[in-house]
Amino acid sequence: MSDERLLVTDRRGQGHSHHGFRARSLIIRGMEFQSRAVRTLVEIHEHELRRFLDVWDSFAASDVPMPEARGDESYASRETLVTHVVGAARNYLTWIGECVGRPVTDVDGERDPAKVAPKARPFAEAILAAWRRHLAALADPELGPTLFKTRWGEFFSVETMLEHAVVHPMRHRIQLERALARTTDSR
Repeated sequence: MSDERLLVTDRRGQGHSHHGFRARSLIIRGMEFQSRAVRTLVEIHEHELRRFLDVWDSFAASDVPMPEARGDESYASRETLVTHVVGAARNYLTWIGECVGRPVTDVDGERDPAKVAPKARPFAEAILAAWRRHLAALADPELGPTLFKTRWGEFFSVETMLEHAVVHPMRHRIQLERALARTTDSR
């Protein structure tokens, strides 16, 4: 039995693990997580993907031009950018599922920006729910040190991919915030 499940009760009837953190802290939105590290990364990813979508909504409603593409096809349009970011969240999850031998097959595989962009927020929320559903079972030993080839050719551990997934929407959000700020500053 993992130490996260070994509970003791104090005199007030409060459940705690023998490490002192609250046992219920491994449960988010009804999902019990096997790993505190995974739970934390899932929570941060949820927060950052939603922050990206909030900024994207403002950006999409503005007349601010797209940031310079610099050869990145994800910047071809507003629709391709949001599809890239929410689609990447799905793809990181399916990659992790493949790496740990538990394929993720219950997520929307749509890749067409004309279909994804109009439903970006519900699409993302379904992906985030799948993150909780599938990653709750991920245990600390599965995080590393084994490295797996990413779909773009680099080698990552599962933990590195989770961290990459957290940073990805942050990077794109910051790019859009800068574009919005430049337009505001120039007026």
